Amino acid sequence: MPATIKMDVDQVKSLISQFSNKEKEDLARYLDGLTLKKRFKKLLSSKKDISISYEEITKEVEKVRTARYK
Repeated sequence: MPATIKMDVDQVKSLISQFSNKEKEDLARYLDGLTLKKRFKKLLSSKKDISISYEEITKEVEKVRTARYK
């Protein structure tokens, strides 16, 4: 039987602060994956005059992640 724990955002933040840096990086990548497509679509709809592909943005995101998590 699965257990459910109710936590507010501050409790989640407190829990995450106890993670190792590697665990935080893994969680950040996971959350980025959950939200990237929606954020990208929102960006495209707000900036219709900018010609940029999903692949180009993905490359830039990877560059930033690489620099951030060295």
